[in-house]
Amino acid sequence: MKCKVEKICGGCSLLKLKPSMQADKKKKDVEELVEKAHLKVRVGDVHMAKNDTHYRNKVIVGFAKDKGKVYSGLYAPHSHRVVKTENCIMQPKLVNEIINKITELVGSMKLELYNERTGTGLLRHVLIRWGHKTDEVMVVFVTSQKIFPSRKNMVRVLTSEFPQIKTIVQNINPRKTSIVLQDEAIVLYGNGMIHDELCGLDIAFSHNSFYQIHSEQCEVLYGLAKKMLDLKETDTVLDTYCGVGTIGLTMTDSCKKVMGVEVNPDAIENAKYNAKQNKIKNIEFVAMDSTEFMRQARKYHNHYDAIILDPPRAGTTKDFIECATALNPRKILYISCDPRTQVRDLNQFRKQGYVTNKLELVDLFPYTDHVETCVLLQRRTM
Repeated sequence: MKCKVEKICGGCSLLKLKPSMQADKKKKDVEELVEKAHLKVRVGDVHMAKNDTHYRNKVIVGFAKDKGKVYSGLYAPHSHRVVKTENCIMQPKLVNEIINKITELVGSMKLELYNERTGTGLLRHVLIRWGHKTDEVMVVFVTSQKIFPSRKNMVRVLTSEFPQIKTIVQNINPRKTSIVLQDEAIVLYGNGMIHDELCGLDIAFSHNSFYQIHSEQCEVLYGLAKKMLDLKETDTVLDTYCGVGTIGLTMTDSCKKVMGVEVNPDAIENAKYNAKQNKIKNIEFVAMDSTEFMRQARKYHNHYDAIILDPPRAGTTKDFIECATALNPRKILYISCDPRTQVRDLNQFRKQGYVTNKLELVDLFPYTDHVETCVLLQRRTM
């Protein structure tokens, strides 16, 4: 596969490798991590994606100028330099068309681009989210201030040309930071959410809620997780780092009750909405840091038959692991987007008596070095 900017973009580091070669590399990389950590765990073959292009349901682009003309694209690795990635093959065609139109409008409306060095200018980024099954689109303009000249015209043109756009949001980020989104947001069009279908459920999410980047492979991952947990009708499940509730919601038809925990209050509101619109009553959600929730659960001797964790790239905490294992659940399912931190955490779980014999791999990021990992932990028997 060819790309004109692959060497300077760095987004698809495995672009020259066939899927079978990517699978071999990803498996070998994880095997080396496991061996280095002295874990006696078998690494399974990678569940590769059937659709490995035009899959990204979330895209963030920056803007720059070349000879006075505005262009957009992804950032070069370890830099703030915008690479012109027009019509990227990893992004849905509709998303590319919308990005191209926005880029054109930014130039014609003479919107001032944000300058990270001086801290001046208005437009910092545009984030686009897309529903794979629904074709619904969310557009998020990240600006350095509330005042957004021509925003009414921007909204009018985009929504008239692309009926798939169901909501447009302005996120205000005045800070000198590489973090894209901040807390303050204004809904310019729609209700601030879009819908997608995942594992047969109607899932809604907002601009700052976590949602897996490859929807089809997410269904593969959650199906695998459900099979590995093999829940009973009498089981109670704790779903930590739950985001908009997707994992827990897919488990509700196989157990007695699910409790979802997530630090992001907006995501929790999404999760409650998702439960309601899918008429799922045996699940509840709480907005709380997952480690703090686990400390409280240990203090009050709460019981869960199964605990699920899908933490950020940094992995979970030592306190979380000690408290989770002290609750003596029958099973712990750990999903990770970074095998390095998961392997580190698996050693901590092992010290607390919880072990696994196999690490499953799911490719949610075709043509990149990333791979999603999933393990089932159970208390070690003597």
